[in-house]
Parts: sequence; C-alpha cells; structure tokens
Amino acid sequence: MTDTDVSEFSTAPGAYRPDIDGLRTVAVGSVVAYHFFPVTAHGGFIGVDIFFVISGFLITSILAREIGEGGVAFADFYARRARRIFPALAVVLLAALLFGAVLLDPEEFRALGLHVAAGAGFVSNALLWSQSGYFDEAAEFKPLLHLWSLAIEEQFYLFWPLALWLGARWRLPLWALALGIGAASFALNLDLAQRDAVADFYFVGARIWELLIGAMLALAPKRLRALSPAAAHALSLLGGALILVSLWRIDAQPAFPGWRALGPTLGATLLIAAGPRAILNARLLSPRLMIALGKISYPIYLWHWPLLAFARISQGGHIPPPASWGLIALAIVLAQLTYRFIERPVRSGARGARSALGAAAAIAALGAVGLWDHSMGGIFFPDAAFVRTAHEGDIGQTKFREYMNAHTQPCPQSLQAVFARRSEGVLLCGQSIAGATPEIMFVGDSHVENFFLGVAEASPGRNVGYYLRNALPFVEDSRFTSVYRWIASEPKLHTVIVSVYWLQRLHDLPAGARLRDKLNEIAAPLTALGKRVYFVLDVPNFQFRVTQCKYEGRLGAPQICDENRAAFDRRLASYAGELEAVAAANPMVRVLDAAHLLCDEKRCSMTANGKLLYRDDHHLNIDGSRLIGAKLLSAYPEIAD
Repeated sequence: MTDTDVSEFSTAPGAYRPDIDGLRTVAVGSVVAYHFFPVTAHGGFIGVDIFFVISGFLITSILAREIGEGGVAFADFYARRARRIFPALAVVLLAALLFGAVLLDPEEFRALGLHVAAGAGFVSNALLWSQSGYFDEAAEFKPLLHLWSLAIEEQFYLFWPLALWLGARWRLPLWALALGIGAASFALNLDLAQRDAVADFYFVGARIWELLIGAMLALAPKRLRALSPAAAHALSLLGGALILVSLWRIDAQPAFPGWRALGPTLGATLLIAAGPRAILNARLLSPRLMIALGKISYPIYLWHWPLLAFARISQGGHIPPPASWGLIALAIVLAQLTYRFIERPVRSGARGARSALGAAAAIAALGAVGLWDHSMGGIFFPDAAFVRTAHEGDIGQTKFREYMNAHTQPCPQSLQAVFARRSEGVLLCGQSIAGATPEIMFVGDSHVENFFLGVAEASPGRNVGYYLRNALPFVEDSRFTSVYRWIASEPKLHTVIVSVYWLQRLHDLPAGARLRDKLNEIAAPLTALGKRVYFVLDVPNFQFRVTQCKYEGRLGAPQICDENRAAFDRRLASYAGELEAVAAANPMVRVLDAAHLLCDEKRCSMTANGKLLYRDDHHLNIDGSRLIGAKLLSAYPEIAD
C-alpha cells in the first residue's frame, strides 16, 4: 500500500500527475473488491503491487530531485514521512483497540494488542510471517492484517534514501544501482516462491523489487523517457492490458508474488511511463472522481479491512453483499473525514517538525498500549469478567503447544537425520515414548495433531510418532520422500496413518492429478512391505469462529456451537470418494472415519459434555484430541494391535 501522496511529487513545477492519482484508485479499488468479493475479484490483491510501483516512482523522484539540488535532507525526508503516514495510521490503530475492546474476547484482544504494536512499529509483515501457516487463526478475522504492505514500504525507505545518497557520492549511475538491487530482490523472490511461499510474500527483501521498478523509471535518463505521442499511447494501452489480464487471470494459487507479479508491476510502470496525456491515462485515470478517490486511497486502504474484519467477527464470518457495499461506503466516508480533518491539517501545518514529533509520539504511545495489552492478557479483561464463558476449553495455540511440548518426546535420531537436510517451512516431529522406534506413525499436515495426542494417550503401551509439514504429504515432495523411505526401512513400524486438512489442501493438488493416484503412490510400496495404511476422513470443520461457541454472544452475535451435518457432508464428498477408492483397491488400506465421530444424525458439534473440543474452526484442542483418539481406537481397535 503506497502511502505517498502525489502532491508531494508536485513540488517541482508542472510535475503533478493526476493520472497517478487515478492509478491509485485502480489499485485501492482492486484490493477492496478482492477483500469484499474474493470470488468475483479473485485477482484484486495485485492492487498492492501496483501501489508498490507508484510509491517507488514517487519517492525516488523526490529523492532524485533533492540529490540533484545538493543532497538528501534526511531529517526533512523522515519528518515528511511521519506527517504523511502517522496521523491516519494512529486513528485507525486507536479505532481498532476501541472496537476490539467491545467485540473481541480476551484471547483475541490480547492478540490484537500485539498487532497494534507491530503496526505502530512497521513490522507487521514480520509478525504475520512468524504466525503464518496452519497454526494461526483465520486471516479474515485479523483486523490489522493489511498493515503488512505498509511495513514493507517503510522498511524499504529506511535504507533507500541512504543508498541513493551514497550512490551519488560515489558517482554511480543511480538507475543501475536500482537495477542491481532490484534484480537481486527479484531473484530471491523467484527462489522463495519455490521453497517458502510465506517468506516470499512477507519478506521485505523479496518484495522491494516491485518498488525498485518504479524507482528505475524515476531514475532513467531523460532521453529514454522522451516518448512520441504514438509510443505513449502504445505504452498506456499495453500497461492497461497487463493490469486487466492480471486482474482476470491471477489468483492466489500457486504462490504469489513469484514471476506472476511482473504483470501488474510492469503494467503500472508502463502506465506511469506513458505520461498524463496518453490515451488511458487521460481518459480513464484522470476524471475528477478517479482523482478524488486516489487522493484518499491511503485512508481507504487503512479503514476498509478493519471494518470488514470486525463485521465478520460480530456476525460470525459471513457478510451479505448489501452489508459489504455499506461497509465500502463507510470506509470511503471515514477516509474522507480522516483526510480532511487529520491528514491535511497535520501535513500543511506551519510547525512541521513539531507536528511530525507529535504524530510519532502518538504512534509510539499506541504501540506501547498494544504491548501492554498483550503482556497483561488483554487490559480490559484482567480476569475475563467482561465476557461470560459458555463452554470450558482452551482456544488458541499457546496451551496446546505447551502441552504438546511437555508430553511429546523428540523424534528418533534416525528420522531426525532424514529431515535435518530438508528443513524449509513448518516442520514438527515427535513420539510418545523416548528412545524407541514408533509402531504407529502419523504423517501429514497440522491435522496430524488432531489425533496424535489422543491416540497416544489411549494406547500407552504403544509408541506413537508423528511427522507433519505444511504441505500435501505426497511421495514426490522432497519433504516427505525420505520420510516414507525411513518408514519402509523400520520393521517395527507397522501402521501409517495419513491425516490432512483435505478441504484446504485439495487446492494444492497439481493440475491434472487425481488424488487417488497420489494416495496409491503412498500406500502401494508400504503395504507391499506388510504395513497397514490408513487415510483419515477429517474431523468436521466449521464455518464460524470457535469463540462464538466458547463465549456467550454479545452485540447481536449469535452463539453457535454446531452445524448442519448435511452441509458438512457436502464438503466431505469433495474428497471422501477418492480415499475410499484407494481402500477398495488395496486390502491393506483402510479409511478412518473421524468425520462423523463428533456428529449425530443431524448436527456436527464442536462441544461434548459441556466442553469445547476445538482450538479454532478446524483444529482440535487437548480435550478434543483425547476424545477423538479414544473414539478412533474404540471404532478401529486394530490400530493399536
């Protein structure tokens, strides 16, 4: 999200670019459409990449002009940044804390405090990176998720002015400097896209090439930027086409950004390079409405996501289209008010240094409040008296992870030697009895943890192990290949149980591949050695937040603990037949139906006997794992034979 106002660029005579304000409208409109209507606007997230290009171009243009006039005034540069970005951000962070105090439960409000602190410190990308994966709460319920892009920009601007200043002192071609750093960042982006998609998305080093594309345009020699009218129109049309195709064709899978981010970034670069008189720039990007929305695109971006997240929290997840349009209108209204009464007065005030320090102090104070809230477990909920508990049970990851660590032994040394060479991404491994080879081995993703604890505690005489990665556990995946070889080489290991969050992981299935064929590649070599292989029909996943069950509803939020079984069975049907087909073709393969152990004929529930069984909408907590483990061994006693 670019936080650079085009008016900052207009300090040079005649430099104001109304079409860039219009391009900002395209960018923020794409992002807002994607967040509110992800099925329709499935490529809208590329708006952030467009913002990066705009920001890189505008800021570098300012810095290049200052260098040409004698050097970068670093204090003035960062004071302008503070006056520009801190006021609106402070208002949104404060609003998030106030809304959170009313709508969130103690655990959620404590987590919000950490995100407020990260937003104030411009390290949201690092926090989200550290929390990402299956072990984190659903993204749509994080009110400050969107601040990751602002963090990347501000981290970039910590070093870029100094790099330009040093480059000028050493008489380096500044466009070549931008090209070199950008090329290194793009290469890292391509590498991480293959190895660690989460790091590729959040790591500043893998994203700054997008800002540097805009920077290279700003630093290009004037003779290269001089275009004939025909060439300008051609670049404008090509740039618009690249953005349009990206919006239409790109979706979140496979990993993004990778090479696919070239479409929107190059499209934005070509539109900027074409100039304000080019055909699309003049006709589509420069009307008054486009300019007006572009001027408030930064506060629109800041407001829209918290409004949507808190609405989802209060209503249990689903927001109907009329309400979505109402929230979008509210975001625009709040953005205009923020721009008119907060941003502009601070930026245009005569006391520039004082206003910058005041804005910085406000941000620092909010960051301190966020840290205090997090350390105190929710400053408004010291004893959780504000929220009435309906069902006892732990939610979140902390207590579950502490229990796992305390009751799980390290992996066998022989298995540790196997995966030590393939350590990228999420990896967890353990066993129930130290110093022995497991007899029963769970393999898969984080849903392995739904069953491991319960099965291990229900069969204390057996050594139960587990190995999980944040991926489909296919044989050809290098993170699993050696593990299956290790399983095959261990004669005492007689049972392999494959558990996966199939409903989500099916999206990662390679194009043209059949799930049953991939599962047979797992089962065939193991059953040929006499080992039993089980594929798990997963426990119910719910279409509402676990806190709606644990705590009594408030402010109109309904209390929900169960779901219609027919709805769950329809989701289950997307993969159950594939698992059963493998079992039907191989007598040593069996399907474990954990899907219905928490259901009756009509409903599936995340509670039993007054206890909550889930830590989020698809992961069991300690009580849930114990219950499901006992039920599995009762229904399938041969597992522990």
